[in-house]
Amino acid sequence: MRNLTVMACLFAAGCAPVGPTSGLPSVATSAKPGVAAPLAQGETALIVRTVAGSDPAREIAGAACVADSAYFSASFTAPARVLLPDFGANSPVVTVTCRMDSASGSLAARPTAWSGRGGLPAVGVSVGTGGHVGLGVGWYGGSTSTGPAGAAARYPELQVPLTGA
Repeated sequence: MRNLTVMACLFAAGCAPVGPTSGLPSVATSAKPGVAAPLAQGETALIVRTVAGSDPAREIAGAACVADSAYFSASFTAPARVLLPDFGANSPVVTVTCRMDSASGSLAARPTAWSGRGGLPAVGVSVGTGGHVGLGVGWYGGSTSTGPAGAAARYPELQVPLTGA
């Protein structure tokens, strides 16, 4: 019985959802004037960090950045969490250009379709009389993430390399 309890706890810990990136400021985008954007079906995010071009493992904070797409743009200081309208299958590529002193860099983020489940994993353990133990696994809450434009869009985290002297 002890082994089943330990296994259930390990399973539950391994399935714990990853929450939003904490500690990063959130920045909203502004719609481009005169441009008709598709109907948004919610909001998604793009995490932007700047790194040294010669050492991508070394993050550089404080670079001035601009995120630009066909429908919106935003100016911010990296690192940041840029909040974007979710246009589903119509979500655009977002180009991020950053500068710090004489160093600069640019990188494009391509959205991917995401149709996952929300909610939390649920593990149930029951101990009956007579020494019988039952273990159940399921999903609690949440739903499939789709909207009028199809599956929701997700953007990968960008690490923009700054190069130049």
